Amino acid sequence: MIKVKHVLETVESDDGQRIWVEPIGLTKDLREWCKVDHVLPHLGPPIHAWKTLEEHPDAYDYFRARYHEMLKKSPYRAALQSLAVASRHETFTLLHQSDDPDHNSAAALHQFLSELKCELQRDKLTQTLHLQSRSLVGSRSWKRQAPVAPTVSL
Repeated sequence: MIKVKHVLETVESDDGQRIWVEPIGLTKDLREWCKVDHVLPHLGPPIHAWKTLEEHPDAYDYFRARYHEMLKKSPYRAALQSLAVASRHETFTLLHQSDDPDHNSAAALHQFLSELKCELQRDKLTQTLHLQSRSLVGSRSWKRQAPVAPTVSL
């Protein structure tokens, strides 16, 4: 499960790993005080899109589109896939610094990871179905067999 919180919100026992995902770093003191386990600004949004959202809170759709586009082309795609898969079995919390609890870097990353998780599940299902259909075609068990006339002995 993925949780989204402001970095200054109360730390809870079920937060799991707490991950800072803003495009700017975090001081060591603040990191310790807020119990941040990982600082990953390289997974944060492009700085110009982030600044646009900071200045124009109504530009969230633009911000999210730019951020998601960057994440799709990211050299960290494998790490993002790992996070998406990990969210099935463990809890971690994405931390942001925005005043808006619904429109921020962590919320946009959460949406991307959720979509990626669905995409990975769909790809896995498609691959499984493809392999099953290949094995059926190869065995020819799917072909309709002509009925065999009973033999009568005299």
